[in-house]
Amino acid sequence: MLIQINKINKNFSGTPLFEELSLAINEQEKIGLVGANGTGKTTLFQIITGTEGVAEGVVSRKKGLKIGYVSQIFVESNLTVFDYLDQSFPKLQRLQEQLRVYENKMTDPTTDLEHVMRVYGKLQQEFEDAGGYELEDRMLSTLKGLGLEDKTHAKITTISGGERVRVELAKVLLQEADLLLLDEPTNHLDLAGINWLENYLKTTQAACLVISHDRMFLDHITEKIVEIEDGSLIEYPGNYSRYVQLKEARIAEITKDYELQQKEIQRIQRMIRRYRQWGNEGDNEAFFKKAKELERRLAKLTIVKPPQTPKKRLEGIEQANRSGKEVVIAQGVGKIMGERLLFTDSTFTIYRRERVAILGENGSGKSTLLQLILDKMLPDEGKLTLGSSIKVGYLPQTIAFDQPNQRILDFVKEILPQEQKARQTLARFGFYSEDVHRRIKDLSGGERVRIYLLKLFNKQINFLILDEPTNHLDIYAREEVEELLSEYTGTLLAVTHDRYFLKKNFNDVLIIADQKIKKKPVDFWSDV
Repeated sequence: MLIQINKINKNFSGTPLFEELSLAINEQEKIGLVGANGTGKTTLFQIITGTEGVAEGVVSRKKGLKIGYVSQIFVESNLTVFDYLDQSFPKLQRLQEQLRVYENKMTDPTTDLEHVMRVYGKLQQEFEDAGGYELEDRMLSTLKGLGLEDKTHAKITTISGGERVRVELAKVLLQEADLLLLDEPTNHLDLAGINWLENYLKTTQAACLVISHDRMFLDHITEKIVEIEDGSLIEYPGNYSRYVQLKEARIAEITKDYELQQKEIQRIQRMIRRYRQWGNEGDNEAFFKKAKELERRLAKLTIVKPPQTPKKRLEGIEQANRSGKEVVIAQGVGKIMGERLLFTDSTFTIYRRERVAILGENGSGKSTLLQLILDKMLPDEGKLTLGSSIKVGYLPQTIAFDQPNQRILDFVKEILPQEQKARQTLARFGFYSEDVHRRIKDLSGGERVRIYLLKLFNKQINFLILDEPTNHLDIYAREEVEELLSEYTGTLLAVTHDRYFLKKNFNDVLIIADQKIKKKPVDFWSDV
């Protein structure tokens, strides 16, 4: 047993977050942690590491337990990526320094060479046992797997935020911890990086507790799913797909128990009223006693809570008239960004009602291709055109609003001037009476996506373009988008790294690889 959490309580500003929450993590166990946004998943990680305390309950850790966790706050550094990782192994650095000292002593003619060689041999053995001779290869292999091969000698201060997260992930993986706490580890990885991380986690001896909205990632690496629900943890054996089945069965059972109990409560309440009525009519104390007995029985009942199902937030897309047969026509298209050739001499066609995903490694030109299709950039070679009668709806990867201080009701009234209609539409997208006066700048990432989709879906479109549409959404919101898209009959094009989303919604892919764009059936992409 690595971690034993027993009946902990945790409050934030007087509001209960966890109530008698318990969790055990065993050696080499691979666990997925799920739950709606705001239920306390990251807080649970901080409790496990000891950076957050608890109001009540016990958190026990195995003596000497080594936990690997990517913190939300990064230490500033002027080192290169390679040196930054290297300096996180102070024991090996000390041994290297000692080895160099004794190597210098070997050149001194006055030294006791036999003694120096004996000590040097012991240091070498200690360095080897600590993995010193393999460290450089492991570092380079990990950086390559996470898509940072070309950043090995770049300074930490010059890399992007997403690359810095990957460097921190590499640092944690290299430490060979007993327990890995991974919070959305696939967020900044392309498909190749996700596959590498999956293979690593499948073979590592470390236990893992993973927060992820990537359902296929959870399917591939977990043997148990734990869900935070109403401040407690519910455990489900198996991977994510098995969890979906078991949770559905559990909700069905709870619903049945709830309905049966409600019928029994109503039956007892009718009997109580009847006994009291008989007692009053016959002035008979025995009937009042019977009524009190039944009231005590009701008071002792453990009430079954009705299962909470997420409110449906998204409604169907109004579509324009049918477009022409050919939606996007690319003929010999090429594009250079700076001094880098992204793709060249690429020809493909997207036809009406096709559902196509754009795939490729980070930096291969996926978002650039979208910009060409949206006519926000021009190709450097070839020609790219849209077909006839195309009405485009576009969800960008980074969502910006012209008036971030605007209340969301006022934002929607610009689209739907009648306030009642605006409020009804907001409710269908998960914004209820208490939400409509919130400012756009105060919305979470997922809420911003929803309000943007609301605006988009109130335009009649027949060609929907999405750039990483599920990035800021929890699993429940992703499923709502998928349900919506399943009813959409227009042409669909999206950049996505969410393989579950990809397989569920798309039939074809545009693969950007080796500076070419090729159209293939979705099953062709072996890494999906």
